[in-house]
Amino acid sequence: MVWAPRGVAVAAINKAGAVRSAIVGACGLLGLGGATAEATEVKTAILGYNEPDRVKAFEAIIDGKHDFANGKIFNFRFVYDALTGASATGAAPASFTQTFTRPSGEGSYQVAPGETPLDDTFRDTRLALSAGLTMPLNRVTNFSFGLYGSGEYDYTSLGANASLTRDFNQRNTTVALRGAFFDDSISPEGGRPVPFSAMPDEGIQKSKLPGDGSKSVMDLGLGVTQVINRSTVVHLNYTYSDVSDYQTDPFKMLSVVDPVTGDPRGADSYLYESRPDARTKHVFFGRVAKHLGRDIVHLSYRYFTDDWGINSHTLDLTYRWNFGGGKYLKPHLRYYDQAAADFYQGFLVDGEALPQHASADYRLGDMQAVTYGLTHGRIVGDGHELTLRLEYYVQSGESHPAEAIGVLKDFDLFPTVDALIFQVGYTFNLFE
Repeated sequence: MVWAPRGVAVAAINKAGAVRSAIVGACGLLGLGGATAEATEVKTAILGYNEPDRVKAFEAIIDGKHDFANGKIFNFRFVYDALTGASATGAAPASFTQTFTRPSGEGSYQVAPGETPLDDTFRDTRLALSAGLTMPLNRVTNFSFGLYGSGEYDYTSLGANASLTRDFNQRNTTVALRGAFFDDSISPEGGRPVPFSAMPDEGIQKSKLPGDGSKSVMDLGLGVTQVINRSTVVHLNYTYSDVSDYQTDPFKMLSVVDPVTGDPRGADSYLYESRPDARTKHVFFGRVAKHLGRDIVHLSYRYFTDDWGINSHTLDLTYRWNFGGGKYLKPHLRYYDQAAADFYQGFLVDGEALPQHASADYRLGDMQAVTYGLTHGRIVGDGHELTLRLEYYVQSGESHPAEAIGVLKDFDLFPTVDALIFQVGYTFNLFE
């Protein structure tokens, strides 16, 4: 969870009455208006993300939870984010200036020799809203359900989720079953290009698939939380995910290069990518929380695998160093390692048969990433907390792969990407 800056927090406090009315109104729609409230907590958040010469992002979050005397809990989240900057297209660098048509087909841009092709018109905004209700079925069993919706100028996602949790072993063991379903649709600017069709010249319509793209996602999860002793808790979780239908990125392409020189050979040298329309994912996750006197350490490991050939390992470590007066420091270290998808290719070679699927999207390639961070938090009043977080992220891959041809051997085919992330936040209780 990320928090909001001081200015946003002050505004939120000044509008506490309006927020309270909104929460009570929302609860009333769920038939909960007659319950006596015990506590309402609101967390607000702002995030700043900056990749030098690439993507910049701004995100604002409002997170709320309302506890009722009868054990019911209502929660909601509102998210707004905006992204701008330059995004890698997937095309390879060349020894000469390259010209690319913009996704809309109107206008073009040029990339200097040896430079990674970036589309500098990348713009996107998203609004997302989710809400959920948790209800006790008996003393040791809870049922939860929720709804989700988000919208961008070219992408819409709707979803629903449910979970059932039950305590065993004198409440030292908790087992959770979870399920979720999402239905997404995409209508990209300029339409969905036919896979492996050539990028057209400016003003010429691309070869397009009919209608909008759709994608459905089904997630099923099983989790176990075990209290080991008074200072140690272990959590284990497995998630199965099935994704079907349109999963190609309509804005990504591949370069078709000369088998000797490594340069694109002509106007038809830039083909739109193609990805499979089915994907099965498995995620195994484990976390240990250990209380060390006044301090707390969290260590987690995540293993991801899918039938696209991607395998990844994530190690995450945080240490909360508590001081007096409600102050703390929390260093953070995260390491990520990923093996490439089976169909990941940095480029295609002219004269060779086209594969069934191919993508040069670096997010599907072999890569490693490290995050270094530090959070400072302090209690600034009864039920009020201010946090500041600064993180540095760096991602790298194989810059000079063995399969590079001609001039490509001299270029950086997987440039290192770094980013600075800054978060400031505030959490407060409306009433108790």
